Amino acid sequence: MLTARRLTIVFAVLATSMMLSFRAEAAGRVDPPGHQDGNHCVNAFEVDLNDLYGVSEQIRMFDCRVISAGEHWIRPIWWITNFEVGSVYPVGYVPAQAAPLDDFVSKLTAVEFVIDGGTHRKRTYIFDASGIVRTDIDAEQVEPGAWGAPYPMASILARLRPLSVGEHIVEAFVILSAAHCDGFTTDPDFSCLPAGATQFVGHPVAFTKPEH
Repeated sequence: MLTARRLTIVFAVLATSMMLSFRAEAAGRVDPPGHQDGNHCVNAFEVDLNDLYGVSEQIRMFDCRVISAGEHWIRPIWWITNFEVGSVYPVGYVPAQAAPLDDFVSKLTAVEFVIDGGTHRKRTYIFDASGIVRTDIDAEQVEPGAWGAPYPMASILARLRPLSVGEHIVEAFVILSAAHCDGFTTDPDFSCLPAGATQFVGHPVAFTKPEH
């Protein structure tokens, strides 16, 4: 399950994105998936995520919810931490690495995606963390002005297999070798993830026939 803090951040970001989506006509894809600019996902902060990360796969996030059937795609997971200087932790917690971001990456062993769980179409994909995590993009680059500082961030970008036309549900789990805290607060319910698997918010993903 998500920590209280993580749920708070998720809902706050979603609310911000919803508000900005009404103001930013550039949000979303310029053209339908599979047609011209379909592989360029522009968020409500007018950031082209494909350009930012240098990837060609279609990205599924709040502002880009439709994917072309038959194409590989990415459901990004973002984990934001405090800077090394100024980090605070719950009583008794000792990070394995001085910088919270390094601590998270050192403990992240795998990421699991479950597609259509609980149905006859269920599929599970497990990725080794070393090949899908990037730390070269900070939170402000993805959402300029939303965070107040260029907080360090882990971007988990697993390349998922194509799915058939229709709506699917994707659930994501991060798997840690030991407990991790992000350095923002001393409250473990708001700042920490336990060892083992932690589920992030599940999302529906609509897959359509490519429009060429």
